Amino acid sequence: MKETLMLPSSRLPAIPAWLAAPFRLLEPVGNRLLLIAFCGAFSFVFMCLFTPFNMNQWYNGGPVTVTGVFAVFSGCGIAALSISQFGLMRLKGKKPLRHWQFLAWFMGESMLVAAIVNIVNVSLHDYLSFSWSEYWDTYKYGFGVLALPYSIALLWFQRGAPQIQPAPVPIPAVEEKVAEHLLIRDEYDKLALSLPPASLLMLKAEDNYVQVFYRNGQGVKKELVRSSLKKLEPQLAGFNITRAHRSYMVNISNVLLFKKNAKGHYLLLEGLDDQPVPVSASYLPQFQQKFTPDS
Repeated sequence: MKETLMLPSSRLPAIPAWLAAPFRLLEPVGNRLLLIAFCGAFSFVFMCLFTPFNMNQWYNGGPVTVTGVFAVFSGCGIAALSISQFGLMRLKGKKPLRHWQFLAWFMGESMLVAAIVNIVNVSLHDYLSFSWSEYWDTYKYGFGVLALPYSIALLWFQRGAPQIQPAPVPIPAVEEKVAEHLLIRDEYDKLALSLPPASLLMLKAEDNYVQVFYRNGQGVKKELVRSSLKKLEPQLAGFNITRAHRSYMVNISNVLLFKKNAKGHYLLLEGLDDQPVPVSASYLPQFQQKFTPDS
């Protein structure tokens, strides 16, 4: 059998499955609002009741009462989390963070909280000054206060509280083998698409996703599936679907034209006249054998 060129897997094998899975606990707006409110209220009560790190002694005799300082710090935390969850979170786009990325995000949130608290704290107390040492102390103490309510809130969301976490939509059971249908599964082995083999036109790799092009009535539609061609190739075996390029797989049955131009060989598929598919040298012989008449 001819050796074929495979796309390297986009997943990092060294990362455990849980860390690589999408983090969705804070996708609902209600969860984010409750997280911010709970962290602010919990932190204020915690500092007032337990005065961690002897914080009550730091501000005795200052221009603001100890309780007032704790209230200001809690407000700073609420402001920083609001900026992070409803401002900066938009910069990541529509793709959900993975668990390991969210852990890094939380560290960044802690740094933002510490920065705002540090600015306000130095502004309130003349005997303090802006310095890396002062910021580092603020970060350490702030992280210690913030981590506890943040973790409690996430654990509560994980338990699936009905008033916060929307109930999952049930997915109808699908038979593993549907007559004359091929099943396309994503990288977590969940069914993403089921369609007749004849309607599939091609698959195109795009970063960590695969774009699936298929006929739908008189038109052509496409579906984005989080996977790789390497992972999908065994699922499509036996359906006359083959690699044409490291970034493309095509349905041989829907090839209208196999041609060579100045850039090399390419294919045109039914319904995709505006999207020629390149044929790389590694996969060229099988197409020449099938589409080039014997001399």
